[in-house]
Amino acid sequence: MKLNWKGTIQALLSLTLIGWATPVLSSPIHVLIDVRGNVEVKKTQWKDFYQAESGITLSGEDKIKLRSNASVTVYCSDLNQRTVEQAGTYPVSEVCPEREAVIRLCPDCNNDKLRDPTLREEKLKELPYLISSRNTYVLNEPLTIRWNEVPGATNYTVKVEDWEGETNETQILYDGKLEPGKSYFVTIVADNGARSAQEGEHWFSVLEDEEAKTVREQVANIKQQELTQEQEGLILAYFYRGNQLNEDNQLNFEVIQVLEGLVKSGSQTATVYQLLGDSYRQVGLSLMAKEVYQQGLALTVEEEMSEVKAMMQLGLGKVEYVLGNGDEAAEWLEKARVNYLALVKSYITKRKN
Repeated sequence: MKLNWKGTIQALLSLTLIGWATPVLSSPIHVLIDVRGNVEVKKTQWKDFYQAESGITLSGEDKIKLRSNASVTVYCSDLNQRTVEQAGTYPVSEVCPEREAVIRLCPDCNNDKLRDPTLREEKLKELPYLISSRNTYVLNEPLTIRWNEVPGATNYTVKVEDWEGETNETQILYDGKLEPGKSYFVTIVADNGARSAQEGEHWFSVLEDEEAKTVREQVANIKQQELTQEQEGLILAYFYRGNQLNEDNQLNFEVIQVLEGLVKSGSQTATVYQLLGDSYRQVGLSLMAKEVYQQGLALTVEEEMSEVKAMMQLGLGKVEYVLGNGDEAAEWLEKARVNYLALVKSYITKRKN
């Protein structure tokens, strides 16, 4: 009897998502950037305190607990850092008083609508699908267009509207004019006949000048602060993800650029890989999301209960489903369910009965 994995996956996905917090869109978020000693956090939907992880986000309603000789630095949503060094339990709202928030929740990151499988993994690997800039807003500056390497291909033709270029590499500098507010569609054709359009049509749009100016000013503010490379990268990634300049503004290109840089530098922070996997998945780069989630999970401990770990397992389940790997999808979603139910309130266990 053939396994009805599609029904199993939908059931697991629905149950898993019961436990995830669903804060109001555009709500402020605060980021843990330096954890020293025994520091624990408790999110409002968790039943207990758990070991703090650098890079995770907290809301004002969450709590931080410090033991003796511990300290934690929180990068607040108003772009100010605040350090706590005294033992005790603190509401995050006490550490980060409510002020004008610059770093906010990603508008679409809680959109968990599962796409039906389109191209299976083996077929996708044979196409020059667009990697960057893909389904994103960009700043008005030179862009390097990247795509997947096609087995057997030696040359590629790239078209952006009326602009055209050729290369034997898997990237090319787009030196055409970029007009603020305009959208552009990119197509890549390999010399063996494979086309990016077989995977789908993808775009990038250029920010309006005033929006771009605001983004650059806020980024400059972040870069002027005393942050390590990884701390700065995480803060910038959260800033770009939650950008609220207009209702459909997605600075996915900037998010991916920053996080890819941290991965290439050898980051050992699981949150970096989770965010990069989520960003790849959001723009439809399933194969790349799968690889980076697996890298991130390799940094976690098998028996630990971790929100970041559960989110990567959830992401892998969704990616495997989109790639047509039903059994693998069900397996990862079940792992995410078990991990997250261990974190959240006990009433969720009752709701599954």
